[in-house]
Amino acid sequence: MTVSSASGKEIHPRLPWVEIARLLATLVVIMQHVPSMGFPPNQWLIGPALATFFLLAGYFSASGLDEQGAGTWAGRRLLVLLRPYLFWCAAYWLAAGMPLAPGSLASVFGLGTCPMLTPMWFLRDLMMFTLAAFLLSRFRPALYAFGLFCLFLHRWDDSLAWPSPYMFGDFALGVMLASAAPGCLNRWGNMPLAVHGSILLASVGLVWVSCTDSFLIADDSFPGLIVLAFLSFGIIVKAVSPGWSEKLARWASGSFFVYCSHIFVLIALMGVESCFPSPWPAWAWWCLVPAVYMMARSVYVFLKRYFPRSLVLMSGGK
Repeated sequence: MTVSSASGKEIHPRLPWVEIARLLATLVVIMQHVPSMGFPPNQWLIGPALATFFLLAGYFSASGLDEQGAGTWAGRRLLVLLRPYLFWCAAYWLAAGMPLAPGSLASVFGLGTCPMLTPMWFLRDLMMFTLAAFLLSRFRPALYAFGLFCLFLHRWDDSLAWPSPYMFGDFALGVMLASAAPGCLNRWGNMPLAVHGSILLASVGLVWVSCTDSFLIADDSFPGLIVLAFLSFGIIVKAVSPGWSEKLARWASGSFFVYCSHIFVLIALMGVESCFPSPWPAWAWWCLVPAVYMMARSVYVFLKRYFPRSLVLMSGGK
């Protein structure tokens, strides 16, 4: 990663360890949605995984918000997110048999209610956060102050009907970091390996003890540390095995498509499960999570090779 000498802005090539962080976060989201008893550590991982998504989204949005044509950038960005949002919501509505009960059409697109395809709340919220950041971009103190304020607020309900304040706080924090400290991702990647290792080991230890009754840990006491662990994991993998680092970064290339489509893979696997005399145990579903990712990604690779234009609609062209 480099910084332009002319503008002082950060140039964002694909960083392998950032891509690996996205891959890990996507796996955590899939784990959250498998039709089985919840994977115990996931209760401590799902929040930081989503925070990582929003933090990175805000970070990489900062350069567009800083440009003179920020309105044009925001319009393009919203369109990139709107296409897959409408496509996957409509696809799930069709798969569910096109229900027409009162209020169901509103739930298809998450208008004042949780989207019928629940994971699409992420795209809906990201569109709203992008619009809010654009509207406040000319008044940066207001954007930063409001973002930091929201960072410490929980949802007022668990219905996913409206955006989460603290996720907007993560998005605004990403914008703030990119604007106030250009090149901070590069500096993070160059920190001593011992720092990244200690962050990862401490996070693993805290998640482990949180799943036992041996220690009392305050709720939400260490999500920030786990976000850093997601960002450190890829750096450690590269130091241990550059080959595996390249593979994981390559597999992460379709993570956005996988996020949007993995529910359909799970539905197909549930159909397979119904052919067995008894339901699969929870551990079997947990072990299938990487397979779910790779099956969804294989569809992405197929479409990218033979029908690349379809990805404009399904994943905004990503």
